[in-house]
Amino acid sequence: MRHRITKGSVNYWPNRFEATPPAKAAEGGYVDYPEKFDPNMVKARLRSKKFREHYNQAQLFYNSLSEPEKMHVKSALAFELDHCDDPVVYNRMCERLTDIDLDLAQSVAEMVGAPIPQKAGKPNHGKKAKGLSQTEFSAKHGPTVETRRVAIIIADGYDPVAYNGIKAALTASKALPFTIAPRRTPIFAAGEDKKTGKGVTPDHHLEGMRSTMFDSVFVPGGADSIATLRKNGRSVHWVREAYGHLKAIGATGEAVQFVKDACQLPGMTFSDSGEVVDSYGVVTAAQVHPQSFKETVQMAKGAKDFVDAYFYAISQHKNFDRELEGLSSMVAF
Repeated sequence: MRHRITKGSVNYWPNRFEATPPAKAAEGGYVDYPEKFDPNMVKARLRSKKFREHYNQAQLFYNSLSEPEKMHVKSALAFELDHCDDPVVYNRMCERLTDIDLDLAQSVAEMVGAPIPQKAGKPNHGKKAKGLSQTEFSAKHGPTVETRRVAIIIADGYDPVAYNGIKAALTASKALPFTIAPRRTPIFAAGEDKKTGKGVTPDHHLEGMRSTMFDSVFVPGGADSIATLRKNGRSVHWVREAYGHLKAIGATGEAVQFVKDACQLPGMTFSDSGEVVDSYGVVTAAQVHPQSFKETVQMAKGAKDFVDAYFYAISQHKNFDRELEGLSSMVAF
């Protein structure tokens, strides 16, 4: 209930400077009235002994997370403490983290420049609990692409078989396909007459939307389409940004080489034939046929069919192996 704004380095209590303590009773400060219930009992504002235990629950939460989630906690702490200029603050925070997990404290301390602790402040009880990790949700309910937003990037001369096939399959699976192109006026497929054809009107152009608004990116083939996209730096950025954010990426035909050039990193593999290749959530097939696209999808890890493999990658929400292997941090986006 403090309303006074105190000038100085701190405006809260307690603080490490022992500055600006609360007003004493003689100065008009609040004092809880010690009401008597009987001669042996006096009402007082106290906290139980259990309240003084601050770390068991934090350890339980951290222990229950998956490895990617633990990495995100480390990154979040390091990000916030990087904006603190007072060494006392980030040094003490890293000391407190040793009461939760020594590896966590060491990782954060190294990033923010605090002394790296060598001993745990409190032994980790090692207990875990269900329902604390978000990864348990997909494991419980099974793979699905329902409500997932998928961006389909095309330009004039795109492959209509791949475009129409993947769009129909997404719609049938209750996903939400969006067409993205360099412009928002009609885009014409390979072989379509621009004078007599209707074309496809995109939902957004590349500069008006970002990959961060979608769960996945798909690029169909088409020599002319890919040649246009190669000259557009924003389309390359779309693919790299989606890769850096661990999202599923699909490519067929000529688009495979386009995606490969955008995300060519050590350990990544891409299709150079009709074989479907899933490499860290980047699903490619250099050769596709009309029968490759179907509305009845059976999502499964290691699927041989392009749609099945690509939809399974989307259903995983994100490809965290990409992050654990350090690949996502190697892409400039």
